Amino acid sequence: MRILNGRIYLQKLLIKLSKCSLILLLSCSGLQPSLQFVTKGKITEREQRFKSLVETTWIQFSKIGLFCEKEVSYHKLFCKIQTVISLHKLSEYFGIKIFISGPHSKYYLERNDQFDFGHYNPEFPKKLKEYLLPAKQNPKLLQITKPIYEEWIKQTARDFFIIYQKLDSNSNFFRKEADRYLMLVEEGRLDPFYFDRFILFLYPAFTDNEDPEEASKFKVFVGDEVMDAQIVKELVGFWIRRKADGTDLEFISGLVELLNLYDPEFLEFRTNGK
Repeated sequence: MRILNGRIYLQKLLIKLSKCSLILLLSCSGLQPSLQFVTKGKITEREQRFKSLVETTWIQFSKIGLFCEKEVSYHKLFCKIQTVISLHKLSEYFGIKIFISGPHSKYYLERNDQFDFGHYNPEFPKKLKEYLLPAKQNPKLLQITKPIYEEWIKQTARDFFIIYQKLDSNSNFFRKEADRYLMLVEEGRLDPFYFDRFILFLYPAFTDNEDPEEASKFKVFVGDEVMDAQIVKELVGFWIRRKADGTDLEFISGLVELLNLYDPEFLEFRTNGK
């Protein structure tokens, strides 16, 4: 699936009994539906708490994690969000593992592992899309959070999209680079400075081969090259890893929903050239 346009592109029951005793009692008394009801009730309560947390975080975003100001780009956003909820707690709310493999712990993201990288659970970006855009169904919340997006999130969201769009404009190059990266990781041969080769990726003259006939061709937008080179190579790395672990389409789908909600003019221009 490719991006085609801006529109395609989320209690006191039997306290002294053990769990086994409870299950046995319910089995014998025919009360299994009640247990199911209690379980669903807990899930619903958990979901409601999380939804409330998400809305509050959006509204109060500028006031949280003030010490994160020293960070840049998506590092600043992630730092601020971690002051509200840890990866471990987020995993509990979603009821899934965030990573299916890789060097990350429940509490810490290892961003500089030379021999492995975090393979996201494909369900994770789906959960993000399901829960992290509450303003989709709430016009008043959209109006309140629009300034938050403009000040704190817009540039990072645009940067992620710009890098993905150029990579995706040459699907063969994108796939080849993801396969190469995965092979180097699996063989323990990844250069710690591997992504330095992409610092000029957004320049119109960027090439992977000096021979014009062999060089990869990309869709180019004049002005993209002003993005900070450090951010460029980090975001190229993110998307190549997502192509490698197979979650790139789910992540870009969620990003497109964010842009379509808060930044439709940008999305329209980048996808339809208008």
